Amino acid sequence: MERYAVTARLRPGKAAEAERALSGGPPFDPATEGLSAHEAYLTDGNVYLLFEGDGARSTALHLAREYLVEVSRWQELARGLPSRVADVPPDARCVYRWSAYPEDA
Repeated sequence: MERYAVTARLRPGKAAEAERALSGGPPFDPATEGLSAHEAYLTDGNVYLLFEGDGARSTALHLAREYLVEVSRWQELARGLPSRVADVPPDARCVYRWSAYPEDA
């Protein structure tokens, strides 16, 4: 199983709006897309998305292309391009969590 995490820097004052956008979940069904887990985290300055499953990186890149309109809405909330990170920092707050294994959610 692969873990793939990306981050993007939030524009100043956009953390609350980002939380509202993330708390409703993604515009796709993680199970249908072959993920075993998908999570979204926030800090005061960054958003983090975590994808888990076989081929998580490829799946995340495919989803970014497939849902281009939804992804482009984040230009109002984030600045710059997202970048890969090794993991979500421990001070990040989880605002959305989905797991194929309900005991993990």
